[in-house]
Amino acid sequence: MDDKAAQVLAGLPDDAAWHEVAELLADVRARPRAHPDVREIVGAEVREAFSAFGWVQYAVRDGAVAVRDIGWTG
Repeated sequence: MDDKAAQVLAGLPDDAAWHEVAELLADVRARPRAHPDVREIVGAEVREAFSAFGWVQYAVRDGAVAVRDIGWTG
């Protein structure tokens, strides 16, 4: 897990929040191209995924996922 994801997970208010964001990250890693492409940089594939209270923006590079931004709104 990268630093941004680890920081957000460590700062979540309770176990339910932690599990929701962890499940979202697991889904992104398992199906990186299943979420909408919001490409903003030429040559980089950038996508966003949302859950009820969490979200993640990530880049797909050579099949790997790199978290660009992640958050919790709950």
